[in-house]
Amino acid sequence: MTTAPSPAARIPFPRPATPTACRTSPELFTHEPGDTDRARATEARTVCSTCTLAPSCLKWALANPEQTPTGIWAGTSPLQRRILRARLTNRLGTTWMHTLAAQDRARRDREAAIRTQPLGVREARILQLDRTFNGPMPPRVPPLTPEQQAANRQRLLAALTDKAA
Repeated sequence: MTTAPSPAARIPFPRPATPTACRTSPELFTHEPGDTDRARATEARTVCSTCTLAPSCLKWALANPEQTPTGIWAGTSPLQRRILRARLTNRLGTTWMHTLAAQDRARRDREAAIRTQPLGVREARILQLDRTFNGPMPPRVPPLTPEQQAANRQRLLAALTDKAA
């Protein structure tokens, strides 16, 4: 009899094709409780804000609190991660990890189905009519600049400190 993997195991650790800053200079992201080097923590958060893996890294860090009790993970401190876990528990219940893992699995399944299954005749016709009457799709929204990401992070941090107080 096989047992189902734990929810934390279902949220995979992000594995980039190229080394990220946290892999090439891990000392920047290592922070212990009581560490007073705020400049290093700010630099680590700034580096994380430009990383494309930050969302998946944050999910993994939230799902694995025993492995992330210290340090900067996805631009968050241990206190911020505890607050986020509490919010997820309040919002989604104690099985929030199951919910996130199921959402990720459903998204991956949809993406795989799109790559492997061609459109049916009806869907292709609808797409053709849409292009005929509405024109081509607008270009994708450009990714956020590092300045926009930093501004968003500041807003989130302000909201976290307001809730924590």
